[in-house]
Amino acid sequence: MFDKINEIFDFNQKALNLYAKRQEILSANIANADTPGYKSIDINFKNELTKMLDKKNVKNSNILLKKTSPYHLNAKSKNLFLLKTIPITTNQIKQDGNTVNMDRERIEFINNSLKYQSSLVFMKNEIKNMMYVLKG
Repeated sequence: MFDKINEIFDFNQKALNLYAKRQEILSANIANADTPGYKSIDINFKNELTKMLDKKNVKNSNILLKKTSPYHLNAKSKNLFLLKTIPITTNQIKQDGNTVNMDRERIEFINNSLKYQSSLVFMKNEIKNMMYVLKG
């Protein structure tokens, strides 16, 4: 039973982290809408989430960093994930080379925010249901 609960929360935690990272990327695109030469980027959410979930199934494949000095920080391999960003192809390239399409960025920003919020509400309801069952 606890494995199932842990699995649900682990999946949602990973999804929330990915939504948050995507929000940062979309925010950077919006912030650089007037920066000459800036190329809009995004991530393929489905591929990145699949990649994160597959890491869970791989056992003993962690590559550990070797500390060569006592002043080095300890590696945190559990929360480390690298996202593969992809350039956004658009037909609205500005004269200064900027590829940010504000309509697209706004829609994706709101869409991503709604998905983040819905995941939070789902987790909140799961916790509420568990508390209800535990109280009897």
